[in-house]
Amino acid sequence: MPFPPLSFDPLPVWIAAAALAVLFAHAALAKWADLALFEQQLSVYGVPAGGLPALARLLPLLELSTALLLMAGPWRPLGAGLAAGLLLLYAGAMGYHRWRGQVLDCGCGGEPLPVSWALVLRNLGLATLALFAASGLGARPMAGVDMAVVVAATALAALLYAAMNQLLRHRAGRRGVRSLFGSSSS
Repeated sequence: MPFPPLSFDPLPVWIAAAALAVLFAHAALAKWADLALFEQQLSVYGVPAGGLPALARLLPLLELSTALLLMAGPWRPLGAGLAAGLLLLYAGAMGYHRWRGQVLDCGCGGEPLPVSWALVLRNLGLATLALFAASGLGARPMAGVDMAVVVAATALAALLYAAMNQLLRHRAGRRGVRSLFGSSSS
């Protein structure tokens, strides 16, 4: 007898989906804002030169699509699966280069952030959150106050995420690690 799919109260599932949607939308827009830099970051990861322009445009498009799907009701599980896949891909790429001892920018979008094991773990944790966001929803309908909680919790999650990234930059700066592109990581 197969197990029924897991379903949870909709509030934490929507908080997870919204927080991931904000993260992916921000990452996509930051990459689009400087495609030349993102191409350079991808080249450092070892992407062949012939594929750089296409991949530099495809990844932000996938990230933006992921953000939209995460917030699109019946498409939320698909968006969450795509989010988990991208996060695991990024964690694998960062882990591989970290394991080889290379110092490079994560290419996450926004300010430079050196690849570290903490970033690999962060992405694995976010992939787990994405799997939770793919969960079925319990029968309880969402009320207006629930939506206000989703907005407030998403704002708090974004602030915590930004603070964590700033701490990682500060830690890297204290060790004298610099981005491959000449910017200070502190």
